[in-house]
Amino acid sequence: MATDALAISPEELFKKAQTLEGDGFLEEATKSWEKLSAVENNLNFVTYAQLKLGTTYLKLEQFQKSIDILKITTMSHPDNFDAHFSLANSLSAFKLFPKAIKSYQKTITLRPREGLTYVGLGLSLFGDGDSKNAIKMLLEANKLFKEKKNISWYRDTRVMVAQIKHFAKFPPHFSNLWVANNLKLIHDTYEKAVFNSKYYLSSIPMHEKNNFPVKKSN
Repeated sequence: MATDALAISPEELFKKAQTLEGDGFLEEATKSWEKLSAVENNLNFVTYAQLKLGTTYLKLEQFQKSIDILKITTMSHPDNFDAHFSLANSLSAFKLFPKAIKSYQKTITLRPREGLTYVGLGLSLFGDGDSKNAIKMLLEANKLFKEKKNISWYRDTRVMVAQIKHFAKFPPHFSNLWVANNLKLIHDTYEKAVFNSKYYLSSIPMHEKNNFPVKKSN
C-alpha cells in the first residue's frame, strides 16, 4: 500500500503538504496527506497525517470525508484525544449533533481539564435542542478557563450562556448561524492553541526531523 506513497520520500511529501496548506491550496494538500497516511513505518507519523487530512477536509467543508478518515483514526487509537476531538468537530460542523455529543463526551474522559471540550459539548447540546445542559457545560468550561486565567475564553463562555438564554425567545433556526460560527471558533482555537504536532513528530530520527518545518504550538 505504501509503494506509491513512497515514490517521493515522506519528508518531501510532508514539506509539500505543509507548503500547499500554508499557501491556501487545501485541496492539493489533501493529496499529500493521503499519501502520507499510507506510510506504515511510523505509526505516529501516520496518525498525524490522518489528523491533518481530517482537519483539512473540515476546512474544505467536505464533512463526510473528514468524518470517515477520523473515524478510522479513533478506531485505531481509541484513547487519542486529538482523534476524538477532531471527529467531534467534524460531526458538529455537519450538524450531526447526537454523534458529536458522544465524541465530545469521550474527549472529556480523556482530558477533563481542557475547557474547549466542554464548549464543544455545550454547543452541540444546544444544537440538539438541550439548552439546559448546554448552559451547564458552558458554565463548567467557564470555571476551567477562570482557573487557567484564560480571560478571552472566560469572557466568551459567559457571553455564550447569555446568548443561549436570549435565543429561547425565538424559533430554533434563529440560532443556526450563531452555532456554526462558534463551532468554527472552537475548530480554529483547537488547531492553533491545543493541537501539538511535536507529540507525533518527535519520534522521527534527528537527521529527518531537521528537514521538517514543524509548526510550533501556541
